[in-house]
Amino acid sequence: MQPSPRSIISVDLAAVRQNVAFLRSRLKPGVRLLAAVKADAYGHGIVQVARAVVRSGADGVAVATAEEAVTLRDAGLSSPILVMGPLYSLDQCVEMAHRRVEFSVISETMAGMILSLRGTGVRAGVHIKIDSGMNRQGLRPDEAPSFLESIRDVDELELVGVMTHFACAAEDPDTVDFQLQRFLPVVDLVKKQWPRALAHGANSAATMRSPGSHLDMVRCGAAVYGLSPGQGDAIAEGLRPALSWRSQVVVVKRVPAGEGVGYGHAFRPERPTDVALVPVGYADGLFRVLSCRSQVLINGRRYPLAGRISMDSFAVDVGIDGSVRPGDTATLIGSDGNERITAEDLAGWAGTINYEITCDIAQERAGRRFLGEYS
Repeated sequence: MQPSPRSIISVDLAAVRQNVAFLRSRLKPGVRLLAAVKADAYGHGIVQVARAVVRSGADGVAVATAEEAVTLRDAGLSSPILVMGPLYSLDQCVEMAHRRVEFSVISETMAGMILSLRGTGVRAGVHIKIDSGMNRQGLRPDEAPSFLESIRDVDELELVGVMTHFACAAEDPDTVDFQLQRFLPVVDLVKKQWPRALAHGANSAATMRSPGSHLDMVRCGAAVYGLSPGQGDAIAEGLRPALSWRSQVVVVKRVPAGEGVGYGHAFRPERPTDVALVPVGYADGLFRVLSCRSQVLINGRRYPLAGRISMDSFAVDVGIDGSVRPGDTATLIGSDGNERITAEDLAGWAGTINYEITCDIAQERAGRRFLGEYS
């Protein structure tokens, strides 16, 4: 059966590679770049994006779960992989070690668990995560010395890195220096015993705005996909958005003045108008909160959504000039003519962040195609 064109996601891998090159240009020689491809590469496709970023100069990739790491190794990715989220059992630690996947120690529970690798002959590469102010994952700076002492003579554990995460790098870059003041003493302690260990903490925002935070390696997520770390204009910041989301008009119907459209009749035109139906709804990841707030591009023009977004469709007020017809492309994210709607636009209308928008597009209800794989 021919696939439905109701929800089509296009991912421009050439844009991904360009963004990686741009991020690398911000780094001093010798500083490594790890590309975050967790959550299905922020909705862009984990395997294809991981291959693209490595081909374009990233030194490895970061994921959130052991399962994501297994997916990449099973797909043939041989580059370094770091699992940043927790592992839940010694069995997972052993599996990661066998697959040459590094993982972060993010809690006292994990710190104790990995000591059980002693005597197994399984060598695991670990990164100790330090909570320098986000108050979420990681050991406190004062807990680091005892952990380092506990692994000093465990031959099965190789301390590959020491890491932290910045809480407000996009909103308030000054907080990066505050967290570095807490983090760097631990880095010094680690380097005295493991001089080759990599210190890293910078996310996309810190990489672009706080060069003093780059240390030995940066970990970039949003910017890899051309998403603005500060929810601004990604193109003006030197990035190239990689994802576009399109559908098509399936019905155009004339609505008399005063008649209601959709559930709850949340839209009632003051004068006769044509309403176009687009077969994408909140089950596809178009948030219901965008009802009567969002816009869509059709034939190079912006049109407002009319009424509530339903599970499988939304309506658009397209006026009465007859320029919109069934079969016309409807662009939810991307460019059409001289107009552009970005993930940042949708995020602003929804009161959220750009990569929640891309992560929540329902891949199982969409067709996804990759462009520029070899360009």
